[in-house]
Amino acid sequence: MSKNDGDIECGKAHAPITPLGSMRMQSKAALLQDVPMHARISVEFLNLNAFVPIIVAPGAGQKASKDANSPKDKQILFDTTACVEPGELLALMGPSGSGKSSLITLLGGRSTARWDGSITFNGAELSKPIKRKLGYVSQDDLLFAELTVYETLYFAALLRLPKDWPREKKLDRVEMVLQGLGLVKCRDTIIGNHMMRGVSGGERKRVSIGHELLINPSVMFLDEPTSGLDSTTALQLLHTLRTLASGGRTIITSIHQPSSRLYQQMDKLLLLSEGYTVYYGDAHVCSHWLAKYGQPVPFGVSTADHLLDLACGDLPGHTRLNSQEILMGLRAAFKERVIGLSRHGIQPDDLGKEAVAAFKANDLSRNMALAGLIEAASSEEDVTSSPASQSIELQNSRPTGGNGSAGSNSSKTSLTLEVGEGGVTDAHVGIQATHHTSAQKGSELAEVEVVLEELEVQDSKWGASWFDQIKILTSRSLRTRRFSALSTQRIIEIIAISLLSGLFWWQRGAGSIITDQAASDVGGLLFFELLYLSFSTLFQAIFSYPSEFAMLVKERQSGMYRLSAYYLARTASDLPMDCLLPTAMCWILYFMGGLRLSAAAFFGNWWAVMLGVLLAQSSGLLIGATIMNIKNCLTISSVTMLTLMLVGGFYVRGVPIWIDWLKYLSYIYWGWNLLLKIEFNGQEMVAGSCPGLPANQTCSVSQSGIFQVDVDQPATAEAFVLVGMLVVMRIATYYALNRKTKFKSG
Repeated sequence: MSKNDGDIECGKAHAPITPLGSMRMQSKAALLQDVPMHARISVEFLNLNAFVPIIVAPGAGQKASKDANSPKDKQILFDTTACVEPGELLALMGPSGSGKSSLITLLGGRSTARWDGSITFNGAELSKPIKRKLGYVSQDDLLFAELTVYETLYFAALLRLPKDWPREKKLDRVEMVLQGLGLVKCRDTIIGNHMMRGVSGGERKRVSIGHELLINPSVMFLDEPTSGLDSTTALQLLHTLRTLASGGRTIITSIHQPSSRLYQQMDKLLLLSEGYTVYYGDAHVCSHWLAKYGQPVPFGVSTADHLLDLACGDLPGHTRLNSQEILMGLRAAFKERVIGLSRHGIQPDDLGKEAVAAFKANDLSRNMALAGLIEAASSEEDVTSSPASQSIELQNSRPTGGNGSAGSNSSKTSLTLEVGEGGVTDAHVGIQATHHTSAQKGSELAEVEVVLEELEVQDSKWGASWFDQIKILTSRSLRTRRFSALSTQRIIEIIAISLLSGLFWWQRGAGSIITDQAASDVGGLLFFELLYLSFSTLFQAIFSYPSEFAMLVKERQSGMYRLSAYYLARTASDLPMDCLLPTAMCWILYFMGGLRLSAAAFFGNWWAVMLGVLLAQSSGLLIGATIMNIKNCLTISSVTMLTLMLVGGFYVRGVPIWIDWLKYLSYIYWGWNLLLKIEFNGQEMVAGSCPGLPANQTCSVSQSGIFQVDVDQPATAEAFVLVGMLVVMRIATYYALNRKTKFKSG
């Protein structure tokens, strides 16, 4: 890979290893588009350290706070270094808690941990243009269980692929991914979850990979993609990754417990133990390196199992203390090798200034592989034949010309090691200079500028316009709710409660003149109607954002859409579903209860109830978006609704003045007053119902004093207050959602 392609040389590239077996999966994956040469990216991280805050257990806070010198952070990665080129697959191995997932999230730009060191992509730090060329597959498959395989990729393609692409081209990309990953047979099967049967675990993982392959990423990060899969399915998946790497992609994946067949598919290996590097280099040389230090792979034990035993510090046949000593020795040996291959008598200072720069830029994998080959040549445990003497050369190219010169020079620095029977017999550095004319330099710079301009254009454009994002997300949201929004259980519940309530309040409001008891009963019906629908709607709404929180964070980090588009789309998709069944209940109760028979009163009652439902929904969404914890949401929602209910004016009238102000914050209070005014405005009562008036004289409901509100006054104030509450809560929900899902890198 040349500098002209915008890449840094981490070391001399080697031919990728051809996967063994599973030729059908390999041929399907080969259908996927290769990464163009100018878009290929090398990933390098040097001396990477990561820190996470220490979480104090409940009850231990006071004791911990007394110790001012106690550490506030825990270091989880220690001077981790590696480099991966396009076409290579780096596997991160180690026991649980070794730092694999932490490293993956750091490299993918999705970690909030504090870190120092260097992470570069083609020599540059992570930026938005580069991040849009990265694919990230989390350990847990974040997919909508209600969508089919095709729908999942279809909506992702509409949102992520460039908006200047015609729709047909985007659909062709979906079909290419389906065929390339062997998902054609299950294209119309839902993803499923533990409650709904769907695709298999391997197919679900391939859908997650396909979700990222739609954008043809230059780099892919996968966090334990083989977890939970059987050995055959895991092997097929790794074959797919290996074939994807051969298309010019840089792939970094963590693997928890690989089989021997999986291990053979790895180009490079980074073995971690408690955040420390135990080995980094060619995966196929690792066994020779271990044998040199007295830890050969036992007969009948796979290399992967032996590596994990070493990294755990719990070797069979050794005490725990002895195993830990062996592990510490391997860590020290690796660290010693990184420092200039000092065990072979080669010090960085001896190589000269240019050679030091080349060594720093060179791929440590080559150094470690070299060390393993040198040791294998003289090791008694090496069962392969080696020549008596060989010359191994490490090369690195770097520009040396200054700015403003007519031409530019580049130098190729090579470190040649003569390996004999006794080990390294000679080492020398050669520097070969190449002169570039100004025309060549201008051509190279122009190509780099074109690449940067393309990346900037991709960064400045979303995959779809704002209005298209709303339409696409609304359609997706409606499909994700198709199994739950109008469930049979919910329909039966609403109809049953509506009919029972209608029987209890049968025709209590009928007639042009009513009694004081009938008026009180109708007031109770209106309060019950508003209260029940508010409770049921609120407790459904609090699940909306917490249930999609992880998906929302992931898609925002991927730059799929604007949060405002998601918020409006979710609101639009919720409205018909959340208003349909309450409308049915409202209409049933209205006619069974014998409420006022006029078009204005009927539609006014329905509008007021729907306004209360939307306010209850907004309350639930606001609580869910603010807390994002279902258990805490339920607790706060219960307290909130009970408070709003008690100050609503139906149960308690003589509320103490110092707490009476709470009723003005209750939409139940304002909503019930609105319903009372719509129903009883100008309504007459039978004679004798009003105190202080002759027994034979009729009066209005307002004069009777049954309700605290003057029902003969216009309902404008209540309507404006409720609409204002709705607007405020919707805006507050958006800002709470933005604060919770906005990613802040450490």
